[in-house]
Amino acid sequence: MFRNSESFMMRLSFKIAFLFLFLTEILLPQSDSIKYNETKLMFNPRFTGVQVEATSLLVVNELGGLVDFDLYSSANKYYNIGVRFSIEYHKLLNLDVGGAGQDETVFNYNLYARHTIKGSVFWFSFLAGVSLQKQSEDFQTKTNFVPRAGFELKYNLTEYEIGILLKGAKSFLEKSGYIGIGLSFGFHLL
Repeated sequence: MFRNSESFMMRLSFKIAFLFLFLTEILLPQSDSIKYNETKLMFNPRFTGVQVEATSLLVVNELGGLVDFDLYSSANKYYNIGVRFSIEYHKLLNLDVGGAGQDETVFNYNLYARHTIKGSVFWFSFLAGVSLQKQSEDFQTKTNFVPRAGFELKYNLTEYEIGILLKGAKSFLEKSGYIGIGLSFGFHLL
């Protein structure tokens, strides 16, 4: 009687040990010094930078300022996921042939989720978030809370301070947005 229960307990303990070892290999990552992945995103909250920018394209002019924070970044700091707080002012001039034309100005106070890929001189950011939008047209002002998306392609002229910028953004509920080429001045950490 005791002999069967001992063999049962022994088999059960072997099965539990085997299951534990099998699951450990799956659930726990290996820290292998030979294969260190520099592009793996790790939770690393930090201040990334500030920027002031001006862009223009034909009849649209944009001025803005922003602050970036990283939440996740790769070990080499080339891939980042974070948050951007920004203020943008853009003005659209509608040319009316034979008339005086009209201006439309928009202020956006944005909160973006940001994914940035940084190369040695080129940086690309994809932005998605929400915006408090104040739109003025013909002496009327509308304020809306709208979803917004944008992009930013930057060519750094200096290490991290001055760059040429191709930037665009679009609000989805209100038909407003811009795209432009311009300059950016700021301070960024890699």
